[in-house]
Amino acid sequence: MSNPSPPPGMPRVLPRIDDLLRACVHCGFCNAACPTYQLSGDEREGPRGRLYLVKEILVDGREAPLGPLEHCLMCRACETACPAGIRYGEILDYAREQTNDRRSWRARWADRLLYRALDSRALVQSVTGFLRRTRRLTPRASSGIEKSRNLPWPAVRHARKVGLLRGCVQPHMRPDLDNKAAVILDHCGVSAIPLGPACCGALPHHLHQVETGRHLARQRLDEWRPDWFAVTSTATGCGAFMAEYPRLLDDDRARPFADKVTDMAALIDPGRLSPVTPERQMRIAFHAPCSLPAGPQGQERVQAILLALGHTLVPTDAPALCCGSAGPYALRYPRWAQALGNRKWQALTRHAPHQVVTANIGCLRHLAARADRPVRHWIDLVYEALTTPGTDGHG
Repeated sequence: MSNPSPPPGMPRVLPRIDDLLRACVHCGFCNAACPTYQLSGDEREGPRGRLYLVKEILVDGREAPLGPLEHCLMCRACETACPAGIRYGEILDYAREQTNDRRSWRARWADRLLYRALDSRALVQSVTGFLRRTRRLTPRASSGIEKSRNLPWPAVRHARKVGLLRGCVQPHMRPDLDNKAAVILDHCGVSAIPLGPACCGALPHHLHQVETGRHLARQRLDEWRPDWFAVTSTATGCGAFMAEYPRLLDDDRARPFADKVTDMAALIDPGRLSPVTPERQMRIAFHAPCSLPAGPQGQERVQAILLALGHTLVPTDAPALCCGSAGPYALRYPRWAQALGNRKWQALTRHAPHQVVTANIGCLRHLAARADRPVRHWIDLVYEALTTPGTDGHG
């Protein structure tokens, strides 16, 4: 049976999205995994309720509030919990793109201005530089922002080469992180080739600048070389978005590119790492970002790396709970992000770790703003183990 014709100005849903919507059995398991539903208890602020809203708007052609669609963090915890395998993220991405023109002009302009601000290298560099200089006066605002260090990028000397994305905001917040990653990869027999610095497309995409996001994604495809055996990033959010290129782009290069997108941790063999000295071994709470792949490529590999360095991993409550960072989400919806960040911090620190370690710059910055102990990227710990005088650091 064909879909009813929507009212003038309303989009017709694609058959694939219609099929995905109809596959939902409305069991509600997704709500138990949804951060915004846990905070609000509002059915519309959970995945099941949002799917109902999408169906009302795109399939039935009815008017429905768009706010709950905007409040979603796109953490995709619901996809893991769903017994029917619903591709919730694909549905919501499509719905947001199709309904953008129905949003208020204030909301559209706010997103556009926020993207322009974050996309301005001069502005971001000025802000981060100011926060570094006023660290003592603004400790929370400057959390997660490090001083620039002139670390050398290793020369290309290995047969195996990997494209290492240098993103848009991270190089200003942590200018040393990608260089550290390149040093680590060099130690592992891999030469890192810089990709960028430029946005992978995720930032404008999440701010409703979808075509701009696609344009940036195509630029990354232009820089890519098929002889690289992998493409990676020290920001898991960028890696997750690059893996979505085939769905977002009508480009023959997107699938071969995405097939080579690999999490940074998967490129490091824990067996080549030796424990740091006993006095430097710590109790660590590991925060796995929502964008970090589950299983051997991501979460398990990072944990194995930390254990290989001699650190102890303490248990954490609700490990799948989003911290509330979610790219630009914390700037758009600070109330939601602050509440989720506080909950996550309590879950991470319940067993008194010395440090919290994560794998994404956005999560690091968001968690560090409320930290009573260090929050670091796991790459920092590996780099220090390899380069600190007086330690072996490798096998």
